[in-house]
Amino acid sequence: MHLNTEAHGHDITISAWIFRNVDGVWRGLVHKHRKMGIWLQPGGHIEHTENPWQALIHEMREETGYEVGQFNVLQPLPQMHDGVHDVMHPVPAVMNTHSPYQGHFHSDLIMVLTTDQDPAHDPRPGESRELAWLTPQEYAVHPDAEPDAVAIMTMLADRVVGSWYEIPATRWSLRDAEPEPLTDRTVAEATAPDPEDARETSW
Repeated sequence: MHLNTEAHGHDITISAWIFRNVDGVWRGLVHKHRKMGIWLQPGGHIEHTENPWQALIHEMREETGYEVGQFNVLQPLPQMHDGVHDVMHPVPAVMNTHSPYQGHFHSDLIMVLTTDQDPAHDPRPGESRELAWLTPQEYAVHPDAEPDAVAIMTMLADRVVGSWYEIPATRWSLRDAEPEPLTDRTVAEATAPDPEDARETSW
């Protein structure tokens, strides 16, 4: 769901390239986006009521039929475990901003997952049933591929898959952070207007 629908609104999304070794060749999962009509990696919006990791897992379940226990996550460094207040998430391999339609923007966190299994179930009703496992070369010549997605998939296949740490996805918690606050400031103190917040930002 688009959350920020005003002019020049930006939403935060999360997606994943899921790679699978098929007969010794790494292939990535793409699907035909229902609304845009192009072939992309699965993903979607981070809703106001969920954190990025929760959003990724629910999008993978809905759009691909995979469950969290079927994935490994590729990471550049070993996993950092939860802290006193913080629930740690895996880090994205790529982040970009693009415009899916005129006047609206998505900033997308792109994760890299691997699996050696078939999906646990079909995609949710209403989701695309057009899915394919393609090599970067096959995706590059697909008539409805998005060129930047081709470049990202190719880079991930060349530089990340087989090189980064491969960590079971279930090692990251799907819970929310503890409600214990970081400070003892009151709500009024923490949310009081800050004169410096009135400064204009222009790029």
